Amino acid sequence: MAAAAVLPSANGGMPAARLRRAELTDACALAKLYGVAEADMLAWLETGGVLLVEDGTMTALAAVRWQPTNGGWRVEQLVSLPAEQGQAYGRWLMTKLESLAIKGNVARLDVALADKDQAPYYQRLGYRAGANGDELSKRVGGVWQRQGAGP
Repeated sequence: MAAAAVLPSANGGMPAARLRRAELTDACALAKLYGVAEADMLAWLETGGVLLVEDGTMTALAAVRWQPTNGGWRVEQLVSLPAEQGQAYGRWLMTKLESLAIKGNVARLDVALADKDQAPYYQRLGYRAGANGDELSKRVGGVWQRQGAGP
């Protein structure tokens, strides 16, 4: 991702939030957000990806992480600071993640549901129950997008 997407502040000052792809240097902040060891987050960042929303002080507010799988990406549920829930950061993250998948010709996103009560949220975003009851899937990229397209 070349540049961060910025959500302007209401008072015209410092941006209220920005969305960007996480780097290895973000492992400590992300580990706190996810409640995992920093070493585990570093390992994740080396094999998968994380998108994060941060405020003007570079505090991680929300994130979504994924790992490549055969035929798609396995996405973990969104996480956010409790005080930041309801700010639409999750929708912003999922929209950007889907955009990255389409650009990368990734055919499918599978959301692993640790909390089944979150299923309606992802269903509103177009995810549907898959063969595994613990996952929801959405077809986002792949050859099917080009079918019927002109030269």
